[in-house]
Amino acid sequence: MLSDLRRELAALKELDRKGSIPTPKGGITPESVLQIMVDEKVISFHAKQTAITIKESEIDKAVENIKASNRFSDKELEKALKQQGITLDKYRKNLKKQMLIRRVTNFEVSGVSVSKEEVKDYYHQNIAEFMSEEKIRVSHIALTLTKDAGSMLKGIAEEKIRSIKKEIDSGADFAELAREYSDDSTARQGGDLGWFKRGKMLPNMEVVAFSLKPGEVGGPIHTPFGLHLIKVTERVEAKPVEFDKVADKIRSKLYNKRYQRKRTAWIKRLRDQAYIEVLY
Repeated sequence: MLSDLRRELAALKELDRKGSIPTPKGGITPESVLQIMVDEKVISFHAKQTAITIKESEIDKAVENIKASNRFSDKELEKALKQQGITLDKYRKNLKKQMLIRRVTNFEVSGVSVSKEEVKDYYHQNIAEFMSEEKIRVSHIALTLTKDAGSMLKGIAEEKIRSIKKEIDSGADFAELAREYSDDSTARQGGDLGWFKRGKMLPNMEVVAFSLKPGEVGGPIHTPFGLHLIKVTERVEAKPVEFDKVADKIRSKLYNKRYQRKRTAWIKRLRDQAYIEVLY
């Protein structure tokens, strides 16, 4: 009924708000929730036809496992359910329904497998998915300027940063000059900012930084915080992650995709055999 749909929709949105469930790709909509509810109905009906059942002892065991994983006593479980507006009896019925759907689905959608050759083929054909990210280690010398700094202060800062750059170009040690001149808290560490991947730096600073080779110095660079000279001290280029490190991830991805395709086809057959009329 419409009231059932609204109740289920409200419950799922609340779980989504709390981060208790992954948000579906298209969001939680009445249409998507109705689709799930109808699927559950036809699967449950199919379970009755095939005499697949769930024993009360199995539900008892499932409840005990849930209590153990959450370290709940009987009273604590009932209290947690009450906060969600659910009685223990209602929770057990929902649990039984989900266990039944899972069992009949696993029974019908079986025989899904992925060979090692398929995993290797996917790896080689989609190698771009398995590249480690390029990263650089950066040091900087910063002269801070406030937003309301006048043209005179800006001019003095420009002249000072260019003078520092000339010293570096003449062979002066970048780290020593950072300790002497930089206004940033990293001055004590010779201006070391650590490692960065693309997308993690200020845009105009990132453009310059990733264009430099290890040992090269760039700038002056203007940012909302002032003027900077930057030096790339180390660089790790992007390269393919070893096959053995991603094989399980690829196998799982291919398995899930194949499983879902088979499950979708099976549910479609059940829907085609059923009488479904949506008045919504």
